[in-house]
Amino acid sequence: MGLQTNRQETRLVSESDLSKYEILGVEGEFTFDGNPEKFLLFAEAERIRSAYLFDPLFAVNCSIVDALPHQVEAVYKVLLKLPRIRYLLADDTGAGKTIMTGLLLKEMLARGLIQRILIITPGGLTKQWVEDELGLKFNLNFFLGDRSALKANSGFFHTQDRIVASIDFISQEDVLNNLKTATWDIVIVDEAHKLSAYDYTDKKEVSRRYASVEALSKKTEHLLLLTATPHRGRRDTFKYLFQLLDPEIFSSETLIPNRVQELTKTGVNRFFIRRLKEEMKDWQNLPLYKKRFTKTVQYELTPIEKKLYDRVTQYLTKARQDAEKESNIHVSLALLVMQRRLTSSIYAIMKTLQNRHRVLLELLEEFRKNPELYKKISKFEEAVLSEDAYDELEDDEKESFDSLLKDPRKFKLFTTAKGPEDLKKEAEQVNELVELAESIYQSGVPESKLQKLYDYLQEERSILENNEKLVIFTEHKDTLLYLKEKLQNQGYEIVVIHGGMSVDQRRIAQVQFANQAQILIATDAAGEGINLQICRLLFNWDIPWNPNRLEQRMGRIHRYGQKQDVYVLNFVARDTREGSVLETLLNKLDLIREQLGSDRVFDVISEVLEEVGISSLLNPKEDIQSILE
Repeated sequence: MGLQTNRQETRLVSESDLSKYEILGVEGEFTFDGNPEKFLLFAEAERIRSAYLFDPLFAVNCSIVDALPHQVEAVYKVLLKLPRIRYLLADDTGAGKTIMTGLLLKEMLARGLIQRILIITPGGLTKQWVEDELGLKFNLNFFLGDRSALKANSGFFHTQDRIVASIDFISQEDVLNNLKTATWDIVIVDEAHKLSAYDYTDKKEVSRRYASVEALSKKTEHLLLLTATPHRGRRDTFKYLFQLLDPEIFSSETLIPNRVQELTKTGVNRFFIRRLKEEMKDWQNLPLYKKRFTKTVQYELTPIEKKLYDRVTQYLTKARQDAEKESNIHVSLALLVMQRRLTSSIYAIMKTLQNRHRVLLELLEEFRKNPELYKKISKFEEAVLSEDAYDELEDDEKESFDSLLKDPRKFKLFTTAKGPEDLKKEAEQVNELVELAESIYQSGVPESKLQKLYDYLQEERSILENNEKLVIFTEHKDTLLYLKEKLQNQGYEIVVIHGGMSVDQRRIAQVQFANQAQILIATDAAGEGINLQICRLLFNWDIPWNPNRLEQRMGRIHRYGQKQDVYVLNFVARDTREGSVLETLLNKLDLIREQLGSDRVFDVISEVLEEVGISSLLNPKEDIQSILE
């Protein structure tokens, strides 16, 4: 009798079949001269074949996982009970969404509900999914689909039933055209918040990633989207994410809040689930996660730094106003990138200004050689990239876009100058800024932001020397390299992770950080899919404008397996654009709270506090609440 089906399985044996059986015992007497190995194999095969009927947690009990209550609830009480899975699984970072996915797949495979599976992940996580998450933990073999595999066998999307591929690989035109001819039983998309779609003027703009999954959503029965950060503080992107599941049910923004908060009679939502860390308990009903404390650390720019900041901001503001008059979104975005580098580090803005000055001079030289060149080039055709879309780019993609700023042939993306005279004036203005930035950098005096970091590390040197570790996040590779050099000169052992590194190089960096390095400096390439529970200290050197990225960063250390409370420091300069960014983030968090129907959203930005040492925060004898109030 099956526990789940409540049906008894019977088998009729005909006389002809009965004659084939060997009688081992007569009248109650049995012999034991059969083949014990074959009997054991037969018994084990029968047990496995029908185990899911008798074992309500079959996949849990035959996998190498430490399944948690919220994971069991999502798989066995929600997803497996849906006749058609079109679902957004949006549990908090570090909740084990990959484990839930593995349990779901193993149960559905055992029941014969699915055969063809496509899992889509960020490029840096494909091997982790194939080898660690699915292979090691669940004994499920998956094929890694990439460009080299396609060259070896252009038809593997049709011949392989279980495939893991990166979102950027399947988004390439030739790959997607091939992929769209195949059908799937289930498609799973990891880090689904990367599927960017938004309203731009009076039309819908979609990224290649979104368009690819949108096409595949029509080729599969089941579609499961995974993300710890489903809401970016925009109603339109939230709506379009749900429209991948069902464009009719989620046809308008006004329907979204009701749909994602609507519960069935059994107390579950048919399309969406999100549990925060505060809600998750272990099997003893104790809190599953340690506490997380965030603090914004303000610092003052020196007079010379403030002079550079104000003059660069004045230059960028004027240039951006000119770009907006011409509706030149390319120039606006280029200037935005410069503004972010300005608040990142003196080194980052110095390199950017140097590149801009060099390109302006190269343009002037081109026009000197060919005065008619400017008239011949009316516009430069390039795909529109909004500021929000820029936030979703990977590290290497941002570097690719930023390289446009260094190419004089792309001048229509670079300046609103009307001709050589305007370019000459701009070059002179930029050169003055370059000289000011270089004088600050070459002075040998640490910039105020770096000095603030030095002060904290000096106060807490004993902590780092006592096997404590620290993660520092920055948005820019230039700043990462700058911090690496400066901190190494201070005697710290440093390891880095950025978008220019391969998957294997990032893994080696993680091992080095775990075993020997004191500080990991990383861009947002380490913000997803990397587990750093060995560390409880995190500094946000730059504050990303997208609240999702901030939450993803903190999720690297604040996740299941962390044994201690987590402390996050956000570095912010007074009277700078970063202050405005914080205000923008808070407004976005309010919108997220409204859409998700919860008062507990990302606790990423706390009140601006008086400066206190990390030692005070880490001292268990101190009243942490009194410090943070």
